Amino acid sequence: MKSVRIPITLSSPHRATNGKLYGAGHTAIVFSNMDTNDQSEWEPAVNALLSDGYQILAYDYPEHIDDQSRTLEDAISFIAATGARKIILVGASRGGVASIKVAARNTNNDSIVGVVALSAPIEYEGTIFYYNHELSGIKIPKLLINSENDDGANDTRKMFELFEGPKELLIYPGNAHGTELFHQEGESMLKKLRDFAKSVFAGYGS
Repeated sequence: MKSVRIPITLSSPHRATNGKLYGAGHTAIVFSNMDTNDQSEWEPAVNALLSDGYQILAYDYPEHIDDQSRTLEDAISFIAATGARKIILVGASRGGVASIKVAARNTNNDSIVGVVALSAPIEYEGTIFYYNHELSGIKIPKLLINSENDDGANDTRKMFELFEGPKELLIYPGNAHGTELFHQEGESMLKKLRDFAKSVFAGYGS
């Protein structure tokens, strides 16, 4: 692992943000934080996926805003410059929103090949993050994960219905939100993430 500085191109007083880069190679996974903005919450997933030989990037949001998708795009540009050619986006809560928004905007971008969202809402406090046609337009493989009593569980189910295949839905008991699921359902979650990544990258000959 090495600490990195990721250039920020959005209109912001911040010109860079902190990240951690693990491994190397042409297949990569980018993790986007939930509201806590704490990269360490991804450590179980990072360790599990790193053992499969992927390059991995986690990063901080430089400022507190609901839509972090432009920061994620900067993170994608950064890891692409290191040699990543096929990228899966994984995000929790706010990071799941960013991952889905980027996937919706990049339907014709060959580098984004899969997206995973944990407890990602469609709407929050009156802000709608994506519309039905945007969700149905995402053609890459999609994996949605949530707990049945999470506040956004209904949004997760609705999103799954709107998605076209390939798609998967995983709903756990309880009310864990985002990366909290690793504490309650760690073994199952990590297996699903590894299986999803393996399947997606295999489809591209990786």
